[in-house]
Amino acid sequence: MSETKYLKVFLDDIGHSVHCMNTIAVSLSQLTQETTPPKELNISWNPGNVDSSSINARRFAIKSSIVYSVESLFEYLSKISKDNFWSGTGKNFNESSKQNISKADRVSDFLTGIPNIEKEWMILTELLCHWRNKVVHASSSNACISKSSKQYLRERSQQIFDDLHHFDVNIALDNFENKKFTLKDVTTLITMLIKCARAVDSYFISTAKSLSDASIYEALLSNDSFQTIVKQSESGKRYRQSIKWVELNYGFLGKGTIESVVKACLLYTSDAAD
Repeated sequence: MSETKYLKVFLDDIGHSVHCMNTIAVSLSQLTQETTPPKELNISWNPGNVDSSSINARRFAIKSSIVYSVESLFEYLSKISKDNFWSGTGKNFNESSKQNISKADRVSDFLTGIPNIEKEWMILTELLCHWRNKVVHASSSNACISKSSKQYLRERSQQIFDDLHHFDVNIALDNFENKKFTLKDVTTLITMLIKCARAVDSYFISTAKSLSDASIYEALLSNDSFQTIVKQSESGKRYRQSIKWVELNYGFLGKGTIESVVKACLLYTSDAAD
């Protein structure tokens, strides 16, 4: 198990969002003025200008994908912050020492200091989070990355262009300011979300695996779902269910660690019951 259950859900959500956005874009490219909706759809569709309608529909799909993808990142960071194995890192997406801080800024704060996250990944992830705010709050949003972040991206524009399949940060920043939505911008920025989430996940796993058996033991016993299993009557079934639960949720700990810690948890619970 090289990824957490949280990352798996996040990647599934992101993949679904991007696939749907691309499917819509491809379908819209096939529309002509002569296109008529299939009768089984039972809808009224009479665009005055198919090209204009296609552009607007594609723009809507891109905006929807921005919101869906960013919300998926928020959910991922929120859930992993609540995990007992994360508590020792000192980072918590759900809490902030700053007042009235936006979620986009909370993402930036959370990602700062996570190993193996390039600075431009973090800034571009924050940019997409702010872009989400522009979609949701429309004209009332003044969301934006800092001047220093913009300057950093512009200074690194050629390197980013080379590294990210000809992604032009200068064009992307202009599109952000002008509320223009393109597939190139969004698919590249969603890739940054994925890169950052993978780095967070890797950090989570390495942190958990570095814990002592005693700390792992305490973390497991603090989980209500796991407690429900180990508090069952002593039996082979209880042992098998306990092992299975830990493998499903923390398989990255390794078979040996899982077996020894589960045995200790079951022994403690049986002794406590006596």
